[in-house]
Amino acid sequence: MLRWMCALGAVLLLAGCSSSKEGTTSSSNSSSSSKASGGCKPSPEAEAAYQKPWQQGADAFGIGQLQVPEIPICQVDTTKFKKQPQNGRYRIAFAAQGPTNSWAAENEAAFKAQAKAKNVDELYASANGDATKQVDNIQQLASQKPDAMVVVPMGPGITGQVRAATAQGIPVVACAGQLPANSGVVSTVTRSYDLQGILWAEWVAKQIGGKGRIAMISGIAGVPTAEFPKAAAEKLFKEKYPDIKIVSKQYDDWSPTKAKTVAQSLVSKNLDAIWSDSSFTALGVYEAYTQAGKKVPPVTGDASNAFLKAVQGKNGVKFGLSPFPPEMASQCLDTALDIVQGKPVPNTVNVQAPAFTEADASQYIKPSCSDNLWVPATLPEAQQKALKLC
Repeated sequence: MLRWMCALGAVLLLAGCSSSKEGTTSSSNSSSSSKASGGCKPSPEAEAAYQKPWQQGADAFGIGQLQVPEIPICQVDTTKFKKQPQNGRYRIAFAAQGPTNSWAAENEAAFKAQAKAKNVDELYASANGDATKQVDNIQQLASQKPDAMVVVPMGPGITGQVRAATAQGIPVVACAGQLPANSGVVSTVTRSYDLQGILWAEWVAKQIGGKGRIAMISGIAGVPTAEFPKAAAEKLFKEKYPDIKIVSKQYDDWSPTKAKTVAQSLVSKNLDAIWSDSSFTALGVYEAYTQAGKKVPPVTGDASNAFLKAVQGKNGVKFGLSPFPPEMASQCLDTALDIVQGKPVPNTVNVQAPAFTEADASQYIKPSCSDNLWVPATLPEAQQKALKLC
């Protein structure tokens, strides 16, 4: 998807797994994040909040009860991080992806808007989509001794630098991504990768009656945001739907151009559905099949205005979308502020966003706004206009 366009390199290549990236751990295991930060007590409230998006997605897709992977959810004691703001303002570092695409631009705009609203001084560093550069960014930000740091992880290669920052007493929040459990992050704020992968897979299975030929298209090889959902979906297909045959697995780098090229290579394969992790891919599938004069197979993805505008009014195009909202950056900042104020925070926050199908798409499409807008959009209108999104 547009969101996590990052440079490929050895730093991103994780050992031995098809989609459960970090080493041999699953995304569920790696999302348990705050053991190193102190006491972490079981929290029914945090557990209920984690499970809520699973139920919403299942209801929206009409697929019944989902099996929610068991992961340790707890409330972290952050009293050791409590501090007074200097001159009435906290200093929060933001190790960002960089505005390499519209998702990332919205993500950063949401952080900046929230920082302004909360009277926070932001220390900013852009990775420009490069995991190697982010290693240096985190070191440089930590040297400025911020009160806390929010990191949009480009890959597990930054774990050592995150661990070093936490060793200096800087609490770190992983935002819109995950790091290994030994990274020392206090809280991980993202939409569950398992949720995304399983939700899309169950929807695909429902569309084709649990059997048929499908393809899987993911973003960038080696990037957890691409690999974790893919692994969760593959596991579900293998264990629950043995009559579903995956005839092709490809990556499109979350590039609109490459997405269409990949989709064109699938037109002749007599597919019953396409599992994808991106609206870039979904749009490429729609364009490739339409231009070939073929019926568009049911397809999944996240939720971009570009895709919704393309398929608006096109009867017979079925899709199941589950957003990965860029505005979660504001929630990441709020979590960091709670930490420096000594308030308990969940070790894992499953960001809520309404999954939906073609039946409800009219509620989310913004016909007068840019293709680059990601929906449902909660970014303040001023920021949307400043980014020329609306």
